[in-house]
Amino acid sequence: MNNLTEQRLRRKIRQIIREEREYQLRQLSPGAFDALGPGTLGIPPSAIVDVKIIKAPKPIFKCFLENGQTFNLIDNERYMQADINRILFDLDREDDINGAKYELEKLMQKGSIKSDEEEEDVNELPPETDEEPTPEEEPAEEPEV
Repeated sequence: MNNLTEQRLRRKIRQIIREEREYQLRQLSPGAFDALGPGTLGIPPSAIVDVKIIKAPKPIFKCFLENGQTFNLIDNERYMQADINRILFDLDREDDINGAKYELEKLMQKGSIKSDEEEEDVNELPPETDEEPTPEEEPAEEPEV
């Protein structure tokens, strides 16, 4: 019973976080929000941890993914560009959108995304023992000449 309650609680927390991230992403420029959405790059809001705006002549949105990787969205007023793996894609062209999706998929595969079970395993401490470690044998001192 506790396991079922814990699973429901985790799902609810993930849902709340996902909704909060989606709301925060909507506060970006309309072009950046549309570029991240299902119509263009199709990145789920839960995959993006944070977005920082870099002050530059053109607004640049640095997007941080769950696996620690980043990419940039550049707002050129008339169209958006994506800088993924140091490749610049114009998001107003269909072939560039497909290339950006491919590179973004590769970027999302990099790094390791741990599941909940793996995170729990990492947080567990090894069992403590009352045994004291045995001191290593010290080399015998050589007599001075």
